[in-house]
Amino acid sequence: MQKLTKCAILAGVLTCAASAVPAGSTVTKSSQGTAVKLSETPLAQYYRKMQTSFLAQGLMKTTTRMSNAPMDPATLSRDFVEIALHNEYGGGLSSSGHRSKKPLLRWEEPVRMQVMFGASVDKARRAKDLRTISSYVNTLARATRHPITVNPHKPNFHVLVVTEGERKSLAKTLPKLIPGISKSTLSNIARMRPNHLCMVVAEPHGDRSRGFRRAVAIIRAEHPDQMRASCIQEELAQGMGLSNDCQEVWPSIFNDDQEFALLTRRDEKLLGMLYDPRLRSGMTTDEVVPYLHAVASSQY
Repeated sequence: MQKLTKCAILAGVLTCAASAVPAGSTVTKSSQGTAVKLSETPLAQYYRKMQTSFLAQGLMKTTTRMSNAPMDPATLSRDFVEIALHNEYGGGLSSSGHRSKKPLLRWEEPVRMQVMFGASVDKARRAKDLRTISSYVNTLARATRHPITVNPHKPNFHVLVVTEGERKSLAKTLPKLIPGISKSTLSNIARMRPNHLCMVVAEPHGDRSRGFRRAVAIIRAEHPDQMRASCIQEELAQGMGLSNDCQEVWPSIFNDDQEFALLTRRDEKLLGMLYDPRLRSGMTTDEVVPYLHAVASSQY
């Protein structure tokens, strides 16, 4: 196997030079010396089995609406407080159950996403992922009414589609690609475990009223199609500011049970609430709550 150690961005590809060791992630060689496709690596097989298990359990639904789910202003307001105004502590896919309140945070400036691919991701997959992400960015822009584009000029939201080996190299290479990236973001990326399907880390400005200054999303290149699409949708939406997961918010992608694979209509309304002009970054829960009924009502 190869570990990627030196990277640069060339035409949207996170191109890396390689040196020796660890198992499990990029295109490699079999004991007979033949190339092993990314889709045939142990980690890719692990995620393929996981997706098959989810689907067999009736999870990863692609429906975006449920007729028996109330979406009145009171319910949406409750959900908004849980998703936008709380933090969840705990790693991987499980919750520790401990939450804390946090100020409202969102992007107060235009979001410019740059999509970068590890060298192990083939051209056909890059093209398909870029189409998927570009289409979804349009969905997020409509839901939030905030300027969000795929734009490599002075990007502030980096979407990295990488293998496990490429991810392991990012702690050393990202500071060169994203000057000023925080040590906590690098630490979160470095601690990613196989059961952590994907992630996003959004960094706020020191002055919280200015909202986010940058975000980095990690999408695993080993994922099969449906799991990959689900990761893209959840992480990019969470990177917009709906950062918490809550089992009580339903139907939604903002929980850990994998029931829904795609952004639901409820999620779109919550994003619309987050970017309502009556709210602003830095507001506390007590400052937000008086506006919520009117904000939720405006989503109809």
